Amino acid sequence: MKKETLVLGGVAAVCVSLLAAALIVRSGGRADGSSQAGVAPPTEEGAAPTEGGTVPAAATGEPAGEGAPAATESATPPAQPEETAEPSFTSEQNRREVTLFFQEATNDYLGPEKRKIFLTSSVADQAKQIVVELITGPLEKQLLPTFPPQTKLRGLYLDRSGTAFVDLSSELADLHPGGTSEELATIFSLVDSLSYNLPEIKRVHILVNGEERDTLKSHLDLRRDYSKDMSIVDMDRKGAQ
Repeated sequence: MKKETLVLGGVAAVCVSLLAAALIVRSGGRADGSSQAGVAPPTEEGAAPTEGGTVPAAATGEPAGEGAPAATESATPPAQPEETAEPSFTSEQNRREVTLFFQEATNDYLGPEKRKIFLTSSVADQAKQIVVELITGPLEKQLLPTFPPQTKLRGLYLDRSGTAFVDLSSELADLHPGGTSEELATIFSLVDSLSYNLPEIKRVHILVNGEERDTLKSHLDLRRDYSKDMSIVDMDRKGAQ
């Protein structure tokens, strides 16, 4: 009888131990999982939170403020700085003042007139602008044009010796009034305007339709180069007073 009692006591101890172990395992799972109402079990990194759960502040990388919702990454990309536009040649800071020479209305001298052109890095480009302004004619009433207004600039290039070859259309000769003084005014208004404003230009050679011409209008020789001659220029406009 005593032996049976000992066996039963041992079996009972084993059952109690198993029951206690089961309770401990069950209690541990609830503590790690859903022991608190409304709190979802932790999710794997990168996984979306379960329904009803919240993302801890540590998971967002942002400090948790009192009562403030967790910051979310904005879907709008940050504004990029505007690219700086290239300098516009229409602005005043990219223009330079030049002096053009036209025939004075009351005498045979050439009179100066200020004009502005685009300040480009190419001497030839600036020279072209000066020629176009000469063909356009003067703005002041006391000065007369030295080119037929129908004249067109066909091309201009500058060689290494400083000679500017100016190619003009046939209207220069066809519509020119002729006469020694008029031809002098045309040639030297061009030569002096270019060489006075652009020191790189030492001489000017005039072409008509891409070819040399014997004379402009039966008087001045166009087969030669012309250099600056300021002796026929009235810089102070004394003759116009």
